[in-house]
Amino acid sequence: MDGSKRRDYAFASTVGAISMLVWTASRASARDLPYGGSSLLIGLGLLVGLKHPVRRQIYDHLRLLPGDHFRSVARSLRLAVGTARYHLNALVQDGLLYKQEINGRSRYYVSGGEAEVNRLYARHWEYRDVRLRVLLTLRRMDNAQPATIAKVLGISRQLASYHLRCLEKAGRVRRHGAQYRVVSGRR
Repeated sequence: MDGSKRRDYAFASTVGAISMLVWTASRASARDLPYGGSSLLIGLGLLVGLKHPVRRQIYDHLRLLPGDHFRSVARSLRLAVGTARYHLNALVQDGLLYKQEINGRSRYYVSGGEAEVNRLYARHWEYRDVRLRVLLTLRRMDNAQPATIAKVLGISRQLASYHLRCLEKAGRVRRHGAQYRVVSGRR
């Protein structure tokens, strides 16, 4: 790493540390803590989790792309699956990230004052979800077979069938012979 990259990384680390301290101070008031002014100590304790370069890299990645799922984080940062899982779990355990399980995928968000951004990204990921795309396509078509939906979405027939079965179990669609239809109460 050359000198300018080190300075940039040090600057980003410092800004991250300060923002964590500010967030911690805003969350913990003196009346909530046994020793009054120990919010600074709590903030420093949270920062210990970001000392590791891989954890800092993951944290920075999720600040830029909240709600990214586990495999994407590992691929984007070129981390081994075990390494990514270990550090993501450590960040969740330290309270720096939180995890949401949606349709079998673990999506990670930065904890703290970025709740609105996280909410918007969660909605974005929801719309990118294959199951939701299958449902919206079926709504547009009103009545279709898995093969037709698969062709429209550019996915395999088996994948379309799987998601239609899951939607049927959830009560979102109903099967009539070989065709599926959106349940009318949820249109």
